[in-house]
Amino acid sequence: MTTAPAARATDAPLAALLANRRWERRRRPFPHVVATNVFTADAYDALAAAFRAELARAGAGYLARHDLHGITLTSDAGPLGVFASRAWHDLLARLFGVEATGDVSVGLHHHEAGSASGFPHTDLNSAWFPADVGEAPVRLARPDVIEYTTGRAMRPGARGREIVRAVACLFYVNNPGWRPGDGGATGLYASAGDPPTRPVAVVPPVDNSLLAFECTPFSYHGFIGNRVNPRDSVVMWLHRDRADADRRWGAQSIVPFGGEE
Repeated sequence: MTTAPAARATDAPLAALLANRRWERRRRPFPHVVATNVFTADAYDALAAAFRAELARAGAGYLARHDLHGITLTSDAGPLGVFASRAWHDLLARLFGVEATGDVSVGLHHHEAGSASGFPHTDLNSAWFPADVGEAPVRLARPDVIEYTTGRAMRPGARGREIVRAVACLFYVNNPGWRPGDGGATGLYASAGDPPTRPVAVVPPVDNSLLAFECTPFSYHGFIGNRVNPRDSVVMWLHRDRADADRRWGAQSIVPFGGEE
């Protein structure tokens, strides 16, 4: 286990929000980074309040395959905009040495108490964004324009472009008083065939903590069912060019879409 200097933040506003400047880099069962007390207390409280308000305002849809309710952010959404900032994008890309495209998908996920365990998957999937890249430093996914998972046009004349998930980050929020045995953790696995309830390693959903990893053919992870309380998280992905992903992992390793936690 080593530490990663996460807080060489790329702009002053992000640096002012960060509390813990040393994040842990772990190797087992695949390289990943974990951090606790990520944001200052005031910044975290603002994020938690914004999460609750946005989830209530937008009306989360149900993803049956993962037994969760979720929404995709298509605008900065106040304090949650930190996850759509160029500084945050560059911080995560730098952690894993990824040449990311500036395309970011940010989702709010809510698991009701008693949600079923998921399944080991890698997140090394194709993703689709609008073809018009524009000049914005960060471009959020727009499932109302181009369906993120298939590239299907949701508006007349809309065109999509295929890229590939490069870095995944889960930020745990609104899970007060979590204790071992409550469930709702993220399991890390050695293979797709591992039982969901028998992970090699576990990352607990402690408030104001995160898990981040490069999406590779070996980054098997999944949700472990929550027995006691709901579990909330911000889930986001950076992306890389399809040609870059094919060179690095081989085209056969890129799954058209395998689902997100």
